[in-house]
This record gives sequence, structure tokens and C-alpha cells, in this order.
Amino acid sequence: MKLYIVDVFGAALRRLSYWFALLGGLIMLSLAITTVVSIIGRTFFGQSVEGDYELTEVGLAISVFLFLPECYLRKGHVIVDLFTSGCHPNTIRLLDNTGHLLFTLVSALFVYRMALSGMESKEYWEQTMILELQIWWVYLVGVVSFSVCTLCGLVQLLSRREDDIYE
Repeated sequence: MKLYIVDVFGAALRRLSYWFALLGGLIMLSLAITTVVSIIGRTFFGQSVEGDYELTEVGLAISVFLFLPECYLRKGHVIVDLFTSGCHPNTIRLLDNTGHLLFTLVSALFVYRMALSGMESKEYWEQTMILELQIWWVYLVGVVSFSVCTLCGLVQLLSRREDDIYE
């Protein structure tokens, strides 16, 4: 029963992570279009999109946060298997579980620290120079994304089975 609940929750997290990644991709696509329009405007008309650098900076930060859960679930992070290629499957399972535990703990720490930074940013009205965009929204997206990452790490830890195949 425990694994069934973990599997259902894991499937929901995978769908959520997928939609986060799609949203991040749409944001990046809109940033690319904005950049092209700004460059064309600057080159041919002497007028660029006002605050294009700020939009790019904030948009890329949000996109990266939104990509993190999907990247983790797809094992898109860097894995150096030079030292583990000849290891016994149980050793690889132990190292893999240790990695999932560390990732979960670090993600939870990021949730905590980003929440504090976001509250401080909102308290001091931190904003961009030209467009005066409030920066705390970026922290909010980071907190939500790292919360999802933390839950994904927990699901990865709890869904480990003895019959998992490690090649």
C-alpha cells in the first residue's frame, strides 16, 4: 500500500514537473522573441524594447527554477560514472540513494533560504532599475520549484525497490 501511494504521488509530481518545464520553455521562447525584436528595433529603428535586459534576467531565472524538477526526475544532472562503472549493483544503489538523500536535503535548505531571501526582498521593495519589477516574485517561483524538487527527492528515496536494476 505504501508503494502505491508513493507511485501515485510520484506520477502527479512527474506531471507537475513536466508542466513546469513547459512553462519554463514558453518563458524562454518569449524571451528569445523579445530579444530578437529588441535587436531588430535597435539596429533598424534606433529603438529597443525598454528593459529587455531586465526581462531576460528575471525570465531566465524563473525558467531555470521551473526546469529543475523535470531535470532531476529525468536524471539530467551530471553523473560521473568513471569510478562506479565496475561497481557492484548494491554499491551503485547505495551511492544513488545517498545522492537522492543529499539532493533532497539541499533542496529543502534552498526552500528555507530562498523563502527568507524572498521575504526580505519584499520587505525592502527590491526591484529592477528600469521596469521596477518586484524581485520577490522570482524568489517565490524558486521556493515553489525547490519545494517540488524536495518532494521529488523524497519520492525517489521512498520508491526505491530491491529489484531495481542498475547497469
